[in-house]
Parts: sequence; structure tokens; C-alpha cells
Amino acid sequence: MREKTKSAAPRKTRIRNPVQTRARLLQATVELLALKGPDGLSIKEAAQLAKVSRGVAYQHFQHREHLLSEAKGWITQQLIESMQGNGMALAAADDVMLHVARLILQNRDAATLLISDAIAGRELSSDHPINRLIRQSLERLKSTGEARADLDIEVLSYIFLGMTSTLVMLSRLPDSDPEDLAQRFTRELSGFMRQGIFSPPASGLRGR
Repeated sequence: MREKTKSAAPRKTRIRNPVQTRARLLQATVELLALKGPDGLSIKEAAQLAKVSRGVAYQHFQHREHLLSEAKGWITQQLIESMQGNGMALAAADDVMLHVARLILQNRDAATLLISDAIAGRELSSDHPINRLIRQSLERLKSTGEARADLDIEVLSYIFLGMTSTLVMLSRLPDSDPEDLAQRFTRELSGFMRQGIFSPPASGLRGR
């Protein structure tokens, strides 16, 4: 009697989660940008790093510039959500500054990308991702009541952009400790904002 041949088990169809796939592609893009910069980015390499097909990648991003733009916005949103999720809206001014410093140091490659993009003048505007993050931080500082009511948020956002780039540069020094650097940066920035960098003139020098 002929034995019945077992039919092959049906292949399972792999169902991808579009949201997770998009996030993986964006995360891969950030990693590539940190290594190669914007000019070295390609959808093909982002797809390979994210372990998805190039066709799937193109379903999410129409072209390289689209992927680059979305990656910058995604980075900024991650930073903003982290700030909002840690109760920073009602925090004291120094706590807000310290939290922002920690966020930048924890996401140094992403911050480097956004800062260099702004300093180079690409899409430089008040709506630039890193500028928007700084402006929101300043608005939070203003809401604490510790800052002047007439703060010029637009001007200060660009001043802080320069200070943020300094923080990133300091983090690349040998033996730099992120937490120690965040504390030191916040202390000096707080002192600068409250008192300036010049000591009060000696009594004997007044009036000269």
C-alpha cells in the first residue's frame, strides 16, 4: 500500500508593521548620517542597514531628500517627546537646561547632524528642527517665571544654537564624561544667564 505523502506546510507570510519599519529606516538613516554625512546617504544603504528591501524603503520615502528631511524631523521629535515625558514643562530653569544638555549628549550624533545643518545655512529658519527644539526649551524657561517676560526668544534661540555646538565639541575631548560635562555646562550657562561673565567693578574703579 502506497504511503500518503505529507503535503508541505504552507509558508508563513511575514507581516511587517509599517510604523516599526519606518522607525527602523529612520534610525538606520541617523546612523549612516553620523558616519558619512548627508552627502553619503542613500536609500539603498539605509534599507540594507534596516534589513528591509529597497522596494519597501521606497514605499515609505520617495527619494533621498525625502528620507533626509524625515530623519531630521524624527530626531527632533524624539528629543521633544523625551523632554515632555520627563516633566520638564513645570521644572525649574536649571533643571530644564540640564535635561537639554543630557539629551544632546545622549544623542550626540543626531544633534551634530542638526547643528551642522543649521550652521551651514541649509534650511536655516525659525522652524529648523534644532532651532525649534531650542525655542521650545526657552519657552519652558520663560514659563517658570525665572526669566524676563520680554525675552527675545528668536534671538536667544540662535545664541543657544552656538552654545549647543560648543557642548557637542566639548563632548569629543579625550576622557570626557557626559554627566560631568552636562553638569558643568549647565552651571556655567546658568551663571552666564543670571550674572553675565564679568565680575562687578571694584569700588575704587567706579567712575573712571
